[in-house]
Amino acid sequence: MELKKHQEKNSSDYYYEVRNLDRISKYRSLSAVERAARIIYLNKTCYNGLFRVNSQGQFNVPFGRYKKPNILDEDVLKAVSKYLNKPQVKLLNTDFAEAVKKAKEGDFIYFDPPYDPVSDTASFTGYDANGFNRNEQERLKEVVDDLTARGCRVMLSNSQTDFIMDLYQDYQDKIHIVKAARNINSKSFKRGKINEIIVLNFSVSGLS
Repeated sequence: MELKKHQEKNSSDYYYEVRNLDRISKYRSLSAVERAARIIYLNKTCYNGLFRVNSQGQFNVPFGRYKKPNILDEDVLKAVSKYLNKPQVKLLNTDFAEAVKKAKEGDFIYFDPPYDPVSDTASFTGYDANGFNRNEQERLKEVVDDLTARGCRVMLSNSQTDFIMDLYQDYQDKIHIVKAARNINSKSFKRGKINEIIVLNFSVSGLS
């Protein structure tokens, strides 16, 4: 099994060897199983379980240095595989607007976009080579408005910045402030709970 191989060889040097595969031609010859095992291994052993790529689309998160990372969890893998193979489950790899194009009245949609940075030095929107800037945030708001007009139930999370609060002012009475733990910072004293928002287009009780 591919994951078992990664588990047995796990080390800093091995991690960077596997991480760098998408920088060489050998990557194109990897099977779908080998590619899936690679990304699971990197996710389980990289710093804080991040997914991030550079401008060339290459995975660039450093090694996490965990003592005993749970790389191979067969029960979870089998359970997830069983669920995702149900006929009613459909995975899409497309633009968010295209993904909800056929949503109809009564459907529930949750958006978890790259968050608007809370400061000029805290920007982290580079999950992929294309990024997710404020123009994309505004386009997402237009999609939320369209879904609302169609009678869909929408939930969206984001950071509590002035830009986002102003962008969703139409939903002001349905914006909930929540505390979320954030451990992604090279300086431990800057880690902790920060404010995030949950935007809804419907009323719900008990959310705080």
